[in-house]
Amino acid sequence: MKSGIVSMAIVLMVPVCVCATTLRLSSEIDLLVLDGKKVSSSLLRGADSIELDNGPHQVVFRVEKTIRMADREEQLYISPPLVLSFNTEKISQVNFNLPRLENKKEADHFDASPQITLLDGDAMPIPVKLDILALTTPRKGVNYEAETERYNKAGKAASLPAFAPMMADDSTLLSGVSELDVIPPQSQTLTEQRLKFWFQQADPDTRTRFLQWARQQPSS
Repeated sequence: MKSGIVSMAIVLMVPVCVCATTLRLSSEIDLLVLDGKKVSSSLLRGADSIELDNGPHQVVFRVEKTIRMADREEQLYISPPLVLSFNTEKISQVNFNLPRLENKKEADHFDASPQITLLDGDAMPIPVKLDILALTTPRKGVNYEAETERYNKAGKAASLPAFAPMMADDSTLLSGVSELDVIPPQSQTLTEQRLKFWFQQADPDTRTRFLQWARQQPSS
């Protein structure tokens, strides 16, 4: 992520009555996910900080920095995605503090054992939990928000379950007693069962919108 010339702050729905923490951005930090939500590059364009509420937070990011290779040519180094969890209670400012990354040897060492600290406004270390986000899909076109949710649900070193919304699925719902436990007539298919079940779970407004949508669908 490249910072622009204009200095500005992004306020992320911070209530007026709650003290805020300023997360200082860096041109060497490519912020991907914040508190379980994908970060839009357009949102960060031209910003040098983000305002957060006081409390637990989690960022997923990559380090991007130009380094020198063995032949003294310069090359853009991009680290694996990293997960960093921290708490901003009673902290007014958070700054990224990167280790020295000037050449390929240092970059390789960082890949194997990443070390990043956060400092408050007085340059004092903030307790953090740091981990590498192991991707389940190829990097190209990866859904970092989904990967972060998977990570948080797995109970890893830097997981924050609060940022992994628990979404109900068929296996969870069918484990309880429901109309799906009743043997249906022969003409009733499993798909029809599921449609009826989910329709009964919906509120009146959702049912109305669904019926309007269904009437607009072709008969075959």
